[in-house]
Amino acid sequence: MAAINKVDYSKAFAKRDFQFVPFLPKAAVLLKSANLRPDEDLLTLDRGGEHYAFLLKQMAYHHIAQGTLAGKPYLVSF
Repeated sequence: MAAINKVDYSKAFAKRDFQFVPFLPKAAVLLKSANLRPDEDLLTLDRGGEHYAFLLKQMAYHHIAQGTLAGKPYLVSF
């Protein structure tokens, strides 16, 4: 049996500056009240009957969005 290499995860979780700042939404806004243009592109999530939508132009800047949806964590990259 081959030896299993130990992996050092400390670099992955070390506090550092990111090139792309993750987007951590703190509050939801109803799409009806968001005053979106009719041609606005959205990235949508759906889990357990709960929904989130992110503007693609927002995701193009942040590249990563994370939070909780229906009580479970999510991470979306674009």
